[in-house]
Parts: sequence; C-alpha cells; structure tokens
Amino acid sequence: MTQPTLLDLALQRAAAVSSLIQGEVLGAADACVVIADAAAPLSPEAVELITAEGIASGLITVPHAVDEVVLLTQTCDLQFTTPNEHRCLVAPVIRVTEKAAYEALRGRRPGLAGLPWVAPTTVADLSRITTVERSVLVGVVSRGRPRTPSERFHFAETISRYLTRPALPNPINAVLSPFVNRIAEKHDKQSAEGRCAHKVSELRLEATPDIDHEEPALNVLMILEELELPKLPRGALVDDARVDQLITAGRGSAADAVHRATDPVSKREAWIALAECWIKPSVDLAPTVDGVGSVEISVLNGEELSYARSLNAPILDLRYLSTRAA
Repeated sequence: MTQPTLLDLALQRAAAVSSLIQGEVLGAADACVVIADAAAPLSPEAVELITAEGIASGLITVPHAVDEVVLLTQTCDLQFTTPNEHRCLVAPVIRVTEKAAYEALRGRRPGLAGLPWVAPTTVADLSRITTVERSVLVGVVSRGRPRTPSERFHFAETISRYLTRPALPNPINAVLSPFVNRIAEKHDKQSAEGRCAHKVSELRLEATPDIDHEEPALNVLMILEELELPKLPRGALVDDARVDQLITAGRGSAADAVHRATDPVSKREAWIALAECWIKPSVDLAPTVDGVGSVEISVLNGEELSYARSLNAPILDLRYLSTRAA
C-alpha cells in the first residue's frame, strides 16, 4: 500500500479551509509579512529586524506583529484545494478609532476595509495583503464572519475598489481637489452641510468626449439614495429660479433647504443648489488649468444612473483626491 506523501497530507489538511468564507477574521498571529530591502528600509519593523540581525543588504522578510488576519480570497475559490490551488490572500486586522472605522465602511478610506462583524473599530489594512498557504489557517480560531449576504457583498466591493481605483490625469485631480476637499471636510460634521455630505452615496466622473481628450469637459455625478432624492412626479419640473436663489444664499442655506424639503421637487432643487455651491471652486479653477475644458455637476439617484452610464463614469477616489494639492 502506497504511503501518502508529505504533500498529500498537507493538501488533506489544507482542504479544511473550505469551511471558511471571504471576510472571516482568524486568530493567526504573525501571518502577514512584507518584503523589504535591507539597504533601504522604510518601516520601523524593517529597521528593527536589520539592526537585530546585522543585515546590510539584500531582500528580507519582515513579519508584522498582528494577532488576527481577515481572509480576502473569494469563498468559492476555497472549496477545492489541489497542488495548483493551495494559497489564499489575507490582510492584517487592526483597531482604529470609531470615526476611522465608520469612514472605512462608507468608502472614504480605500486602504481600510471595515469589519463590523468583529467590532465597530475593527478594520483590515489592505496595504499589507499577504499570500499564505492554506494550511497556515487550519485549526485557527474564528473571530467572526460576515453575518448577511449584504455584508459579504459590501466587503467584496471594498476590496475590489481598493485594487481597481482609476488613476486620473493630474490636471483632473488638480481641478477637482477643491470640490472633494469640501466634501471630505464636511463629512460627519454636526451641521446641516455635514449631514448632507454624509448622505452622498458616491461620486462618479464623466468626461466628454472621453478621458483621453486633451481638454475633456468633466461632469461630476453626485449619487444619492432614492429615499433622499425621490423621483420627480410625472410632469413635474425643477424651478431654476428657486435653485438660483438657494445658490445665491450659499451652502448653509442650501443645506438647510435639503433638510426642510418635504416634497420631491423642493428636495431636488435644494440638492442641486448645494451641489452647485460645492462644485463652484472647481468650476472657477477649470479655465486656469491646462488639460481640462470645463466642470459641471449632476445630481441623481441610483435608479437614474443607468448601467451603461456607470461603465463610463468611474467612482472618484475621495481619499486620493482630497490629499492632492489644488
């Protein structure tokens, strides 16, 4: 009778990960590492290792002292372990402030992924993703996993956004920075304007004729939930004069009008006015920046954003844009 090889035994052991799911937090200490250059260390951990080991050059493996990791590999990919499919991706789990964790859940911190099924302040640090063999995770304690399909979908989307954020041309970044800075500055502030910033689901960018044009016309799409921006009744129209009055009154008045509005028409007028106030610095800046033709903004709810339109309007990376100089 042929005795099982070491590989056979390891594969049998690693097959146990089929019970795990994407987003599951596991008690695997020191499983995350980074590769560093001993001659040019960038992290305190690398410096500490180099000093302790007396290493002067070459690549080194630097473990990060975290006690928990979150599983990033898709659940379906974990169902079969073979000689060719025996690895998975993990990221270190860390604790941050409640504000930072909340911003991570809202997509305001692309490098972090919220893990509310563990604790309100628990997040994954996606800048330190590590590949491990699946046997590393066998038998470790589970600290929690997504509780609902919506939590699973949201976590998967967070990872996807981090890895697929588009790199916009520098002129576009420069023009949009004042607008995004305003959103980031007001988000979660206890004011009428801050509460409005909190209600923005996402921001997308259209470019006409396309992003490759030497001076594209930009249209920022500000997306709200339909509950916040109801569909206009058949035959109803926005009154441009009322919108202009709110714009003239300023951001605070427009934000107050958003919260006071009780019907779809006045609600939309207030949101349009507030969006125009927010985008104005970018509109004014556009003529001074080579590489951008113009800037405008459109307010719509998720139902009004067609699939075809969304394909040509990438989501803006708020964290990246808000840290760029205008």
